[in-house]
Amino acid sequence: MRKYQAVVAAVLAMTPIIGVPAQSAEAVRPVAAKTWSRLMHTALNGSPEIVKLRAALPAMRTAVITRRIAIGQAIISQSAAQASVTMATSANLKARRAYATATADRKAAKTSIERRRQRAAERQRGTELDKSVVTLRTAQTRLRTTTAKLAAADDAWHAATVAVRNAEQKIAAAGDYDPAAAARAAKLAAQVVTETRATFTTDDTTQVYGITVNKTIAYTVKHMIDDAAKAGVPMSGGGFRTREQQIKLRVTNGCPDIWTAPASSCRVPTAIPGRSLHEIGLAIDMTYGGRTIPNHENVAYQWLAANASRYGFVNLPAEPWHWSITGS
Repeated sequence: MRKYQAVVAAVLAMTPIIGVPAQSAEAVRPVAAKTWSRLMHTALNGSPEIVKLRAALPAMRTAVITRRIAIGQAIISQSAAQASVTMATSANLKARRAYATATADRKAAKTSIERRRQRAAERQRGTELDKSVVTLRTAQTRLRTTTAKLAAADDAWHAATVAVRNAEQKIAAAGDYDPAAAARAAKLAAQVVTETRATFTTDDTTQVYGITVNKTIAYTVKHMIDDAAKAGVPMSGGGFRTREQQIKLRVTNGCPDIWTAPASSCRVPTAIPGRSLHEIGLAIDMTYGGRTIPNHENVAYQWLAANASRYGFVNLPAEPWHWSITGS
C-alpha cells in the first residue's frame, strides 16, 4: 500500500497544473456542446413543431369537448326559440282571425250605436294583432339568432375535431424520435470533445441517478437509463473521474507507464491521463446488476448496441462497458 501511495504521489507531483477559468461554467460552455444538447433534445422528442403539438394536444382535446357541450346548449336554445315561434305564429293567426271578425261585425252593424261598439272592438282586436306581430317577429329574430349560433357552434366543433385529428396524425407520422437531429449531433461529437477539454471545470458536471456526468449529456443519459429500465434492463454506471483518479486507475490496472503506455497495454484497458473522456464527463462505464458489463453477449450490452446511438452514445469495441459521445 505504501509503495502504491508513493507511486501515485510521485506521478501527481509531475502532473502539470492546469489553470481554471475565472468565469462561470455556463459562461464558457462550448457552443458545440450547447448545439449537441439541443439537437439530442430534438432527436428524443421530435421537431420543435411536434413538441409544441404534443404539448398543445390535451388542450385541443378539451376544446373539442367544450365545443360539443356548446352545440348541446345551442340546440336547447334553438328548440326553445322554435317553440316560441310556433306559439307566436299560432297567437298571430288567432289575432288575425279575431281582427277580421271584428272588422266584418263593424261593417255589418245596422245602427250607429252598434257601429260604435263594433269599432271599439275592432280597435281592440287591432291592438292585439299588432302585439302578436311584434311577438312573432321577436320570436323569429331569436330563432334566427339561435340557429346561427348553433351553426357557429357546429363549425367550431368541426374545426376543433379536425385540428385534433391533424395534430394526432402529424405526431404519429413524426414519432417520438428525429434521426436527422441525432445524425447532426453525431457529426458534432468530436468538436464537442475538443471544445470541452479547453474549458472544462467540475462545475460542468451534474448527477444523473448517482452517475456524475457532463451537463451536456445529462438529458440523454437520463432518457437512456429510463428507457432501458422500461425495457427490463436496469443499468447504472460510473461517469466523471478526476485526473488523479485516472492516474490511480492506471496504476491499479498495471499500465507499464502512466503517461505513455497505450490503454491496451494495461490489465484492463485504461486511457492515458488527459485523454480519457471520463475526465470531462463525456463517457460512462455502464454497469448491469451492480457489475461492469463484462462482454458483448451481456444483455445490457445487447440493449445498448441496439439503442445507445439514439441517445448519442457510441461503444469503444474493446470495452463493452465504455460508452461515450465519440466511441473513444
